[in-house]
Amino acid sequence: MIVANLKKEENIVEYIIYIRQIQDILRAIDFDINKIEKLIISRYDVDETKKNEIRQWYSNLIIEMKNQNLEVSGDIDEIKKLIEELSILNENLLNTKGEIKHNELYRWAAGNIEEYRKLSKAGKISDVEVCINAVQSLLLLRLKKEPISDETAQAMQTFSNVLANLALEWHSENIK
Repeated sequence: MIVANLKKEENIVEYIIYIRQIQDILRAIDFDINKIEKLIISRYDVDETKKNEIRQWYSNLIIEMKNQNLEVSGDIDEIKKLIEELSILNENLLNTKGEIKHNELYRWAAGNIEEYRKLSKAGKISDVEVCINAVQSLLLLRLKKEPISDETAQAMQTFSNVLANLALEWHSENIK
């Protein structure tokens, strides 16, 4: 099973971030499947049948992105749908009487969500998407070995806590 499938089964938020990263990689290499072969597929320690399956997965994603005019930016429809599902779940949990855990996690994150929304000029996207964008930005900063202030790290932890709880709730409803 390829990484995307494992992530989708284990943690839907990690899956969303992973697919976003793959989309960015595909854009950076101009959707060249030969570069994907060299950079990614060749590194898998699997038989040729599995490599063909992985190659086909990347090819399908390239076609999907191009068909949806996502050559410059944006998410494939599946990712948009999953973010929307998580946003609805977030609202449902916040409006469920007696749902203490998620409400508390969200309350800790709410100010940070609004602050990040302003700083990133995120506009009218959902709070869940703000959290996902923030965590994805943190991952990029870490890859670049950029310094991260304690305040930023604490804010990111509040986002991660909300997203982790949403992922658990989503999986309990969607993965049987």
